[in-house]
Amino acid sequence: MEQKPDYPFTTDGCSGGMSVLWRRLFKRPPPWEGCCEAHDVTYWQGGDRKDRANADVELMVCVARKGHPIWAFLMWAAVRFGGHPNLPFSWRWGYGWKMRGYRKSPVQISLSD
Repeated sequence: MEQKPDYPFTTDGCSGGMSVLWRRLFKRPPPWEGCCEAHDVTYWQGGDRKDRANADVELMVCVARKGHPIWAFLMWAAVRFGGHPNLPFSWRWGYGWKMRGYRKSPVQISLSD
C-alpha cells in the first residue's frame, strides 16, 4: 500500500517571494517558474539526503537551461541552505509530512491520485 503525505500538495512557484516579486516587477511569471513547481513536488514528497541533493541539482540545471545560470546557482545555494527538513519553513524538504527529517526514498506520487 502506497503511503501518501499527510498534507495535500501546495506550491508558491518559486519560494522566498521570488515568484511574487518577479510578477510585480515584470507583470508575468518568472521564466523558470515551472522548474520551481517541479522542485516543489519533489520537496513535498521528501525522501533521503540523496533525493534532496538530486532535486536541488535538477532545479539548478532546469533554471540554467532557461538561460539564467547565475539565478540557477543562487537558487541552488538557497535551497541547499533553506530547505533543510528540520527548519520551520513551509518549503522545507518533506513538507507534505508531519514528521520532519529525512526518510526512506518515497515511491513517486502522482498528483492526480
